[in-house]
Amino acid sequence: MRILIDTSLLVEGERRNFDLGEWVAAARHEVFICDATVAEYLAGKPLKDAGKEQRWKIYWESFVSLLESVPLDHQVCEKAGELLADARRRGKTMPLGDGFHAAVAALEDLTVATVDVDHFKALGVRAVNPLK
Repeated sequence: MRILIDTSLLVEGERRNFDLGEWVAAARHEVFICDATVAEYLAGKPLKDAGKEQRWKIYWESFVSLLESVPLDHQVCEKAGELLADARRRGKTMPLGDGFHAAVAALEDLTVATVDVDHFKALGVRAVNPLK
């Protein structure tokens, strides 16, 4: 399966609630992140706890930064806007980051691995929660 890893899943891996690397290896998934994931992950860096910051840095350097990242080009931005508007027409308001992830998944034929499966289903893309 071709997987786009959502930031929510990276956070679970970094916090050691889930062994994302083991899941990827066991299932032999082809995995990607996107540039929205990079921005979200970097923005979530712990600031007040040196131990958490060190753990975060190690996870970034040894795993996250090594994943292939799909760029957010003009086509992705247009698709994200369309998906978010369509969801809003159906009464669902989703975060912009989820819109970018959904657009990349739709354009690249990827399944989103996420804790927030309902967000991505509302945006019309395949999603799986490997924690369940």
